[in-house]
Amino acid sequence: MGGWNSMKPKILLPMIMLLSVALGSACQHQPQSVVTGKLENGWYHIIGEDSIVPTPIATVKEFGALRVDSDYYGVYSIVGQVCRSKRQAWADATERWIGKRIGFVFNDSLITSPQVNMRIEGGNFQISTPQGKGIQALYGSLMKEKKDSIDALFKRNGWNIDSLQFHRMSSESQDSLVNTLDYGDAKALVRGFEE
Repeated sequence: MGGWNSMKPKILLPMIMLLSVALGSACQHQPQSVVTGKLENGWYHIIGEDSIVPTPIATVKEFGALRVDSDYYGVYSIVGQVCRSKRQAWADATERWIGKRIGFVFNDSLITSPQVNMRIEGGNFQISTPQGKGIQALYGSLMKEKKDSIDALFKRNGWNIDSLQFHRMSSESQDSLVNTLDYGDAKALVRGFEE
């Protein structure tokens, strides 16, 4: 008559192992807080479980085109590209990090941290969250930050960006213009007029 006490180790060990696997895989996909201090919004190398290398691979102001996209199931993500001037650095950084993770940091939180499986030519990236939660708001924040960085560059150099009557455009037209002109192009444009 073995009863409950003789069966306890046989049942508990598999249950504990199953719970450990479930929690481990669930924790891998959850955003984690950044504890390394204030970081500029952008992509970073991740070391170990959640240590972030403080030098960015590419910051938001160095992003080229951004758009919201959805998969077959209707889950939203942000699809983008780094600007032309950062594409070689992006390809080299991803090649060095094959088999490791890079992470997108926004407002000192790690939003996503995919594993790099190959060298990524062309500067392409994707920002996703579980079930696409908060993607539309994140997209709006990224577009505003991108636009504000270009505005600040022009203002520092005495340019009045509103001479294009930018603020009278619809939000779709503003996004289109911001996506057309990235920070690297704007910087080159300003330098070209200064010379």
